[in-house]
Amino acid sequence: MLRVIGLFIVAISIPIFCALLKGNPLSRRFSWFFIGLSPFIISYMHLDVSLISWAYWPGYVKGALVSLLDAVAVAVLITLRPTPHKSVILWSYLFYLFATLVSVLFADPWMGSIFFPWQLGRAIIVFVAVARVSAQPNGARYVIGGLSAGIAFQALFSVMERLHGVTQASGTLGHQNLLGLATHFALLSSMAVMLSGDRRWLPKIGVLGGVIAVVLTGSRATTGLAALGIILLVILSLLRYRTALKMRVVGIGVALFVVGAPIAYLTLQHRFANEPKSNGYDERAAFERAARAMWSDHPMGVGANQYVVIANTRGYSQRAGVLWTSASRGTNVHNTYLLMGAETGYFGLVAYLTLLFSGILIAMRSAWARPRTPDGEISLGAAVTLIVVALHCLYEWVFLDWVIQYLFAITLGITAGISARQKSNKHVLRRSAHVLSVANSHDKSQG
Repeated sequence: MLRVIGLFIVAISIPIFCALLKGNPLSRRFSWFFIGLSPFIISYMHLDVSLISWAYWPGYVKGALVSLLDAVAVAVLITLRPTPHKSVILWSYLFYLFATLVSVLFADPWMGSIFFPWQLGRAIIVFVAVARVSAQPNGARYVIGGLSAGIAFQALFSVMERLHGVTQASGTLGHQNLLGLATHFALLSSMAVMLSGDRRWLPKIGVLGGVIAVVLTGSRATTGLAALGIILLVILSLLRYRTALKMRVVGIGVALFVVGAPIAYLTLQHRFANEPKSNGYDERAAFERAARAMWSDHPMGVGANQYVVIANTRGYSQRAGVLWTSASRGTNVHNTYLLMGAETGYFGLVAYLTLLFSGILIAMRSAWARPRTPDGEISLGAAVTLIVVALHCLYEWVFLDWVIQYLFAITLGITAGISARQKSNKHVLRRSAHVLSVANSHDKSQG
């Protein structure tokens, strides 16, 4: 009964959102803000509902869900016109979706595998919605404002966890590694908005909240890659052009590093002091042996969302030397690329890499497009975010969780939207120049 009520609420919310978005500019801006905020609050506020629920399925997607974010995204698609320029990223996204659907043909049971393409399809809807929003003036800034508020929300819960003695804070996301990967999207985007000259308080809160969340996760990969991302973003931003504001932002970043580094060091020190001795067992290496063997035996993959089941039922974990504990046998290989290769094969991995690198290249091209507008700074932030996330995927599998899939779609949507707006502006300028040239020629002929 509760499921029916939840589905009814999501369904009826679409026409309500459409009416609000058509009639009120403030409602439009708030909906854009909500898109960025929602990945950080959906679970905590129970803003989703299951069409199909496999609660005990050991894969990373446990059913076919819909959320209030999906409803808002659909309403945005209905009320905002598409841009005339088709995005390469969208075609790459659809190619990746097709590859995951192909992997379902090799899955057993197939239903457990179809859940991931369903999740990916929802992410694509959010991507298209954000692309249309970001093609509007200041649209991307409202979305990033939501990301900033979302990571500040998670930072608040992380501080509360630390005060209660938790060494590795996870906010409301359930695991420190998931929070750690999520911080990259909000932290780097917020800093990029600050570097673009935006003096509002939300980006500052996003940067501060992102740094707090990173430090309190107690994750080496998160801390190191966040620092790398900030340094890379600042260097590339200064190469684009320098301003006095940028130098002040750099000073703020240095101050946060000076304050945060000792806390991060103490967190890591406390974490490793409390960890049990490994006795020579390298679990990460054991997982990777199992995944490589699975991929070698199944070049087309065993089906999305199937790794844990196949690793255990067909002896891959046993032969690779993975310990027989629920924590070890019930999780995925800690490498997104190996996990994709084992589950969706070479086809799926190539499709994903096509999507990732097209996003990075288009974001970089937009960042260095002329004239170098403040929106180019946001594109640069998206590019650096995607690079950092790509590196982090070498150490984590949680990229495939729905939270990160939403955040990834939002970042790609910002990239595609800004790129489309740049193309539209160039088209308008060329057309104006052509009209002016024709008018001058006409005047000369009359003279």
